[in-house]
Amino acid sequence: MTTPPPPPDRPTVRLGSPPDIVRAIPSLLGFHPGSSLVALGLAGRRLRLRMTVRVDLPPPGLEAAVADQVAERLRGAKVSACVVVLFTAPADAGPGADRGGTALPGAGMARAAAESLRGAGLDVRELLRTESGRWWSYTCAAPCCPPEGRPVGPAPTTLLDVLRVAAGRPVFADRSALVASVGRGPGEPTGALLAAIHAREAALAGLRPGTRAARDLVDLHQLLIRGSAHRGAPRESAPARPAAAAFAPDDQDIAQVAVALTHPAVRDACVAWTAGPLADAAVVLWGEAVRRVPAPYAAAPATLLAVSAYRRGDGALADACLRRALDDDPDYRMAELVLTGLTNGLGPDDVEEALGLDGAGSVGGPRWPSSGSAPNPGGGTDAR
Repeated sequence: MTTPPPPPDRPTVRLGSPPDIVRAIPSLLGFHPGSSLVALGLAGRRLRLRMTVRVDLPPPGLEAAVADQVAERLRGAKVSACVVVLFTAPADAGPGADRGGTALPGAGMARAAAESLRGAGLDVRELLRTESGRWWSYTCAAPCCPPEGRPVGPAPTTLLDVLRVAAGRPVFADRSALVASVGRGPGEPTGALLAAIHAREAALAGLRPGTRAARDLVDLHQLLIRGSAHRGAPRESAPARPAAAAFAPDDQDIAQVAVALTHPAVRDACVAWTAGPLADAAVVLWGEAVRRVPAPYAAAPATLLAVSAYRRGDGALADACLRRALDDDPDYRMAELVLTGLTNGLGPDDVEEALGLDGAGSVGGPRWPSSGSAPNPGGGTDAR
């Protein structure tokens, strides 16, 4: 998850102690990690968070390989320092682990991580372990770190929590719950929605491709303007939607989205709406489509939802959306390309440039708008 330094007009969240760090990680990831290694990559004179990386704790013998992968990811993000936290469970203790001595659970993974990260030139500022509401330091032997660990303590409401709630980004119980949030909803698609999709397809069947794309973009733009005018609390069934939006698209709206996004140029142009004043309404619309439309119609809105999540640094959600897109259509090229960028640690801007979605080197290609105007329909990522 990429987290660029905040501009001067945005609040700064300070994490000043091991308990602060442990409590903040679920908010940074968007879910409570299970048996995991989490590395916070820090950069700049003030050591601001640049990237958060999470991996499952590996089976014995694979610690060094996983540690090298994490180090390579952080080095690619050009960070200078890091904090590492191992989230362990009683089953992670392993043979010979002394829960009250120096051989803490996960010690082998911690050593491998420290060696790989320092070998990559990173300053490992802290190496922590947490389990069952307590924390330990692998590097501290002082009396402040007793063998039984120290309590993490209750999680007070912090500015980080407030900002996440305000952005409509819940913290899920675990990663599987996050993945389920972008799955197809129970009973979907309904018969009424299928009929609306067929009717929309029939209504546009006689139009030339360029005329159809232009009409689709105008219709989608009007739909997003209408959606951006709705303010209120999100429904529980739509956890990925921003808190500012109470936009409830009906079957006709979702059919319009499903059919329009089958055109690659329309889909690519819609990438522009993942930023700017219509971004929140777009997240609602793509999210509703993902949960309601039949296969393979969900591939395009799931990919757009992934780009939206990626742009705001929510890499875990972006990954879940891209895999959801590929579940619906295993050959969906744009989802494959964005997922490749995500798994290789590229930033959102790098991915946009590689796909030709930044307007560079692509005549008539979509650009990020500074207003709510409709983007140019002359894209076509699948042809690049």
